[in-house]
Amino acid sequence: MDLVYSPSRNSMILRSAVNILFGAVIILFPGISLLVVAVAFAVNLLVLGMFMIFEPTIDTQNKHAVLTVMLGILTVGAGVYVLSRPLAGIAVLSLLFAAWALLYGIIDIMIGLRLSDAKNKSSWVFLLAGLISIIFAIYLAFNPLEGGLTLLWIVGIYSIAIGLVLAFETVSGKPKSKATKVASSSNKGKK
Repeated sequence: MDLVYSPSRNSMILRSAVNILFGAVIILFPGISLLVVAVAFAVNLLVLGMFMIFEPTIDTQNKHAVLTVMLGILTVGAGVYVLSRPLAGIAVLSLLFAAWALLYGIIDIMIGLRLSDAKNKSSWVFLLAGLISIIFAIYLAFNPLEGGLTLLWIVGIYSIAIGLVLAFETVSGKPKSKATKVASSSNKGKK
């Protein structure tokens, strides 16, 4: 049985095109892209809430059934609210991301300080990463809508960059022939 060492040329072209298209849509239509993210967040809340509401009928051993149903109703209410006010959903997502970035920033600074106490030369990397994360968290916390748009642009730019790298690899890469693969694998056994 032959092993596949690399993806096919057609799949690489498809991945490249999809990444570039996805990134271009995000950058060219940021308002619609933000709306799609907000609606996806709202639908997620609605589905999660419905599962929480009906979960006690499936799990009859749930000792917290009333609390689960109440949280489910609250989650459905939040989903309806986000559907009616999508920008509020974007703000909430940005604030959650800000809390995540703040937490990681604090953890990175703590790691950097411990490494500097141990005289480790790479401690500055963790200190710098922690500082950048905290600054980004503060920016997101005080500018949640602009921060959400910034995150969306970062995803768009990243997607285009990955698409271009994949396209370059597809165009410039020289796929190995089957004979080369077999020959190289048979040479490994002789060493």
